[in-house]
Amino acid sequence: MKITPKGPGETDLSQSVQNGKKVGSGREEKNLSTERSGESSAVQISPEARRLQRVAELARKGDELRAEKVKTIKEQIENGAYNVGSEDVAKSIVRSEVARILEKK
Repeated sequence: MKITPKGPGETDLSQSVQNGKKVGSGREEKNLSTERSGESSAVQISPEARRLQRVAELARKGDELRAEKVKTIKEQIENGAYNVGSEDVAKSIVRSEVARILEKK
């Protein structure tokens, strides 16, 4: 299939883009001016967008909390004060095995 230019504005599109020229749609562009009024604009954020913002915020905080926890554990290991209970080890083994089994399905 051969693609050919449709009009004079599209003849050398790639060259225009590479040279940083603005490529129009073939129509004349008009200068539009905006007038400022004393009114302020309002933006409404949907409940879903608010939830997404909250999730993103919690994710950022979670990364910081995780880094702090890792730092604390590293310090405890260096000092010889890090102790893990056998129950915690058993829970971790069970979680990882369940996850491994579920991934196979």
